[in-house]
Amino acid sequence: MFIKKREIILTINKIIFSSLDIREVYQTMSKELLKVIDFDRMSVTLISENNNLYETFVLSKDYEYTDLKEGVLYPMEGSLMKRVVQFREPVLVDDTSKGRFLTDAVLFKENIRSRLGFPLDYKGRIIGSVNFGSKRKDYYTRKHIDFLSQIAPQLAMAIENTRLFNKIKEAEKKYRTVIENSPDIIFECMKDGKFSLMSPSVEGITGYPLHEFYDNRGYGLTLCHPEDQERVYHEILRVLQGVNRNLMNLEFRIIHKQGQIVWLSLEILPIIQENTIIGIEGFCRNITERKRLEELKDILIRDVTHELKTPVAKIEMALDMFQRSVLAGNKGMPERGYQINEILRNNIRRLKNIIKNILDISKLESGTESLKLSDISLVELVKIAVNELKDTANQKENILLYQIPSDIPIIKADRDKILHLITHLVDNAIKFTERGKINISARKLPDTVELTVEDTGRGLDEGVQKRVFEKFYKEIPSAYGSGIGLAICKNIVQMHKGNIWVESEGKGKGSRFKFILPIKA
Repeated sequence: MFIKKREIILTINKIIFSSLDIREVYQTMSKELLKVIDFDRMSVTLISENNNLYETFVLSKDYEYTDLKEGVLYPMEGSLMKRVVQFREPVLVDDTSKGRFLTDAVLFKENIRSRLGFPLDYKGRIIGSVNFGSKRKDYYTRKHIDFLSQIAPQLAMAIENTRLFNKIKEAEKKYRTVIENSPDIIFECMKDGKFSLMSPSVEGITGYPLHEFYDNRGYGLTLCHPEDQERVYHEILRVLQGVNRNLMNLEFRIIHKQGQIVWLSLEILPIIQENTIIGIEGFCRNITERKRLEELKDILIRDVTHELKTPVAKIEMALDMFQRSVLAGNKGMPERGYQINEILRNNIRRLKNIIKNILDISKLESGTESLKLSDISLVELVKIAVNELKDTANQKENILLYQIPSDIPIIKADRDKILHLITHLVDNAIKFTERGKINISARKLPDTVELTVEDTGRGLDEGVQKRVFEKFYKEIPSAYGSGIGLAICKNIVQMHKGNIWVESEGKGKGSRFKFILPIKA
């Protein structure tokens, strides 16, 4: 009998350590235990992290019903588990009908008459208990406790391993989810240039398939812009050699598969194993949009500064003229005063327009500007724009015409914004046309109205046509204007759920700026 028990203990210990998750072999272990301990129910309960609750970690499945469920947390207060933890020794309940623990009543209803709770001690800490229940009263004795003392330490160790294994699996799952869904490129690369980890986002950022990075050593570096490649290689090498502890915010360019430039920001740390650097890990963030905005900001500062300098200089000149006139006496003051007044007024108006345009584009793009809808007549607005700009057109010897059919319907729109839109398109046509013709026309389409401002001016090549509505874009950087007028026009049309575009056969062949607006808002 002794030899048989010893063999069973060895078998149980083998079963316990045959899996990283004790729950996978729990039923097999239970069957072996039944050869030595006659029980009707068996469970393993574990203390929660806050020590005030315990969990039924795993439960026998060979009975029809129980109120005790796996994975459910129960209060320690008034439980057999609390006594096991408190006294660090097995607890016997000879008769659950007279039991002093809360779960005794539950077990009694389920026909369990006696029970045994044995502490699971892991490195001097009670982590839970293994529990047995029998339908017979006064069943468990000292011999059962002696037997369990020979397998409980291994069971405690296996359970801790299971917990650790599950934590690692959960962490790995979360880590994998982060990597697979990260918009940034997350990677690990060994010293020999071979990637051991690369996030799928690399495909969207570089245009190259994921397997290219795994199949080719040092593949990432080959995508670097020729002007940046040596600098990037040098900085990475300094981390691999231990000269630098990390690399933060290294900005560089790569060439996308389709040929465009992509800006990346690189951060890396060394991978250290047994005090030796074996590779690097880190991430690359796509900062192309940020770089574009920085460039636009620089252009804006430069252009606004340029635009402000001219009217400010003229205002200063007018004030100097006024000062000289005062010092020279009153002779000629009325005529000179009129000239000074005109210079001041024109340039203050110019300053106000520059500031207004910048504020307008800011409000339109932020979404804080709302539409004030009303019934408006495009014919009326075109007439107002033509009357306002006819003198400007005449100064450049341009003919300004409009042809609006009588069947153009009243539309629901923001009157001031549509007037601004038409006025700017006509003013723009005049600006880039010399001794030519500007014609404004309109036509009714199903559910929409289309308006065209056509000129015989400079015309636009294909590249300019694609960018002409970009904020701060100017074909000639030094040209007059801030480069945001057409961007404002585009925003106004989009707010009205319309569309705007430009057509041109090329340089010197004029342009047609067109927009459509819905008849009903």
